[in-house]
Amino acid sequence: MFDPHFPDADMNFWHNTSELGVAGTGFALPGAPISTPELLAHMEKQFGLECAKRGRIYAEKMNIQHRHIARDLLERREGPREGHSNPDLAAQAIKEALADAGMVVSDLGYIIGHTASPARLIPNNMAFVADKLEYRGPYMELRQACTGFANALAIGYGMLSGPSAKPIAIVGSETGSAYFDPERVKEDAGQLVNLVQMGDAAGAIILVPEGYESKGKLSHSFFGHIGLGREPGFTVLEGGSSAPFTSGDVIEFAHEFGSVRVNGPELFIAGIQASLSIGSGIEDVNHIIPHQANGNMGALMEEHMGMDGSRVFVNAHKRGNTGSAAIWLALAELRKQMVGGETALILGAEATKYLYGGFRYTHGL
Repeated sequence: MFDPHFPDADMNFWHNTSELGVAGTGFALPGAPISTPELLAHMEKQFGLECAKRGRIYAEKMNIQHRHIARDLLERREGPREGHSNPDLAAQAIKEALADAGMVVSDLGYIIGHTASPARLIPNNMAFVADKLEYRGPYMELRQACTGFANALAIGYGMLSGPSAKPIAIVGSETGSAYFDPERVKEDAGQLVNLVQMGDAAGAIILVPEGYESKGKLSHSFFGHIGLGREPGFTVLEGGSSAPFTSGDVIEFAHEFGSVRVNGPELFIAGIQASLSIGSGIEDVNHIIPHQANGNMGALMEEHMGMDGSRVFVNAHKRGNTGSAAIWLALAELRKQMVGGETALILGAEATKYLYGGFRYTHGL
């Protein structure tokens, strides 16, 4: 059994234990949830794929029962449907978070976005989000997946520390379903796993500096990696300047499942050790939000980390793995259940180059 009380002396990670005010959270989902049987039956009917049996086995192992998808899956090469593009979802999540905070978009001093599936390579995704929000202020995008939230927080701390600081919005968004090519399922079983595991979504948070009214506090943030010398576990091999071409008809996510199984648990160990070393333990919080890789995260963290699985908040069984959106989406959903004074420890993980990050959230203070 893993003993988390002895941090690795060689750990090198960014951290900040000070508090930021949380004024609101929100999320956006593209359309109605699609069950695994519905999804697989559609793929067989629309594309002639014999995938129902295998897909059901994969989904059952990961406990992914439903997900939301931004495309219609009517064509092999197909982008998101009208109103469900990556910028559409990001803008809607920010609007929901602003409504929760009792603010309007002009109250924001900055917007930080993070995604692995932007609408375009250039200009950055947030340019289109700003258009949809009619937001005239500054923005930036981080090209990062499941731990983009942690890097965004590192930037946010600095932005909120100045004497004239204004509220900022952070939004994580994914529409990775656009990268799925039905024809590739015949050649690569990993693409079928991606189909049943992943979901599209956006999640946002409004952070405020001292002096603003808040509905909670975020503190003890950290971000680091254990990826030195390790091959990526999740990657897009083509489309960058090192390979500005595609060998297939659709750019796709490559998923090295064996590598993720071996290296993945180390990410959570690193996150727990980092959290403990800065004074935020796992025993004294009411809830734990891990990265939503699959619907079994509660049982897995109980088995491998010795945690009480009932304290682990999981929504992947009904949302899928939503990448950049996962942590903000889970926090937004959990906050609706929390009462004043309750706490949550967030433990994010990302297999692209084995990154980890997290923070502590206290509700209602």
